[in-house]
Amino acid sequence: MEKTKIGFDIGSNSMKIAVLRGDVIRVEEVRLPENLVEGDNIVMPNTFSQFLKETRKNLKLPKAAAALVLPASHSICRLVTMPKMTQQQLIMNLPYEFSEFIQGVPDQYFCDYAVCERYDGEDDESMPMMAAVAPKAKLAEYAGIFYKAGINLKTILPQEMSLVSLSRKAWNDNKGEEYCFVDLGEQRTRITVVWRDRVQATRQIPFGGGHINQIAADELGIDKFLANSYKIAKSNDIANMPAVYEMCERIAVEILKVVNFYRFTYQKSDLKGIYVVGGGAKFEPLIQAITEQVSMELLNAVDILPNKVQNASTALFAIGAAMEVAR
Repeated sequence: MEKTKIGFDIGSNSMKIAVLRGDVIRVEEVRLPENLVEGDNIVMPNTFSQFLKETRKNLKLPKAAAALVLPASHSICRLVTMPKMTQQQLIMNLPYEFSEFIQGVPDQYFCDYAVCERYDGEDDESMPMMAAVAPKAKLAEYAGIFYKAGINLKTILPQEMSLVSLSRKAWNDNKGEEYCFVDLGEQRTRITVVWRDRVQATRQIPFGGGHINQIAADELGIDKFLANSYKIAKSNDIANMPAVYEMCERIAVEILKVVNFYRFTYQKSDLKGIYVVGGGAKFEPLIQAITEQVSMELLNAVDILPNKVQNASTALFAIGAAMEVAR
């Protein structure tokens, strides 16, 4: 019998949940109460635990092992190539790969890795791997929040590894080997290119959904939270505001620059298109701007999944996280 696994992705405005049982996928998106999350931080842990408990009850989520996607600001994840060594030596040396991220004592951080396959042209004596580091205190905070909500949190992983999980599965299912994901976050837009079992490139654009919300708020004379509510509800004609579309165009142009630079750097790249994921995947002006500016097809994230599922693009990180739940 297939085990049930759950993935959680906590954004600034909503939480995405994916429930996996074999190849059957169910996704949910729940709006977060105002002031519960600021930036990438949960500002009221006890209140968030209660919110999680109520959400689990309301959605009738099964009792199952769960995984959580870390916000990008709480971890660093990158492709690292190291000489062959023992696991003990590897754990000792990995922190030095993240010296610019680690502040204070290395023992305050947790490092982990996933060894990648070696391909033609790579040194047989090397170990290519996806390596990540995150503060132990932040991991413990999340573990405590989920524990109080009665959720069995088994795995916490960076955004990049949730995408690697999806891409690796699609590659093994002969659906392609190279994928470009564009995630419109609250404060920034992240572009991640995954090739087979590794992140090939990642870039950040310093504009995101929060900038669009602020523009709409200024136009309507309201606060950002209410403006985002109107945007989600497709009311107050936010989608047709010229200033909003200008920001979408600005984001699209920056995406084009990143994609062009990637294709120039990797001459053998065979990208078929890009996947817009996260909350931005539902905002039509952004999709229109990307379509007009970026000379690549906008693909549907559902095509890389084992089964068809509604709102796959929005909950893609949560789906990838659920696939990585520790066995």
